[in-house]
Amino acid sequence: MITIIYHESFLTVSEKDLFENQLSLEIRFCLAPDGRIIDCNQNGDIMVRQFGHSFYDFFTKDAVIEAKAFLNAIQKEPDIVSALLHDRMNDRDMGIYYNGFFKNGKIYLAGYRTDPLKRAAAEFAHELRNPLTVIKGFVQLSTYTQEFDKYNRTILSEIDRMYGILDNFLKLTRKKINMKKMLPDKLCMALIAFISSECLVKKVTFDYDIAFSVNVCNVDLSMIKQVILNMLRNALEAVEGKEGTEKKIFFRGSVEDSGYRISLTDNGPGIENRLLKQVGRPFFSTKENGTGVGLSLCKKIITEHHGSFCLSSMPGKGTTASFSLPFAD
Repeated sequence: MITIIYHESFLTVSEKDLFENQLSLEIRFCLAPDGRIIDCNQNGDIMVRQFGHSFYDFFTKDAVIEAKAFLNAIQKEPDIVSALLHDRMNDRDMGIYYNGFFKNGKIYLAGYRTDPLKRAAAEFAHELRNPLTVIKGFVQLSTYTQEFDKYNRTILSEIDRMYGILDNFLKLTRKKINMKKMLPDKLCMALIAFISSECLVKKVTFDYDIAFSVNVCNVDLSMIKQVILNMLRNALEAVEGKEGTEKKIFFRGSVEDSGYRISLTDNGPGIENRLLKQVGRPFFSTKENGTGVGLSLCKKIITEHHGSFCLSSMPGKGTTASFSLPFAD
């Protein structure tokens, strides 16, 4: 089945970043109109090496008809075209769900295997089940003891946690973005008061260095604030358990050749390399009570700004989360 979807439903990324493996579950291809694969990301390369250098090589004879119809529809429609295609690996899952569009004589595809998506949905359900279990237990206990006021605060806090999980998950699917031109150093200065107040409350030393910029960036201020909020929350949680030494967070804004980079560095315990590769994947978290949604949301928002999100860490030294915003034309 082929479905036409409104153009905003496709993650808007620059062609430069199109083939970077930004989302670990995502498969990306650039095709010639005849189905020949011109370029792909790492996940796509796995399929190319296994089956061949034509998109049609991924399918059996019966399924090739659907694949050809899909590519033909992409070239005729001005919007995003989606289809669930059953490839030669579909004994592992249902197939791959593709979004595709046609631009400058090339076909761009972004696909997700249904098996990881089902697993992600299961993990999301698991995140909601935890607070539900707590709520159910305390409701039963309060009914038994008739001490409703005693457990009221705990029940409400778990409901708030559920609301937060749902709210973050829904933000991942947000399509509307309200861009305005803004000097990035002014953007940083607007964020400093918020960051410093949070650090003051948590008794964390805060410092910053903001470089002046003559060029503007297209930004949705509320969404960038959401990114900074998630970065700051992670940094504060990282230094929270640090005892005996000063807790520090450093905020930096720097000018690069084609854009402006904003970064937040903490002196927490850092993240091991084996875990760092997985951080940012939907629903993966190194924290006991983490949802794994925050950094995925950050990456999506920055991608919609045509920028790139980066996380670097050194065990025992700390972690730096940063993102770049391209200068407006």
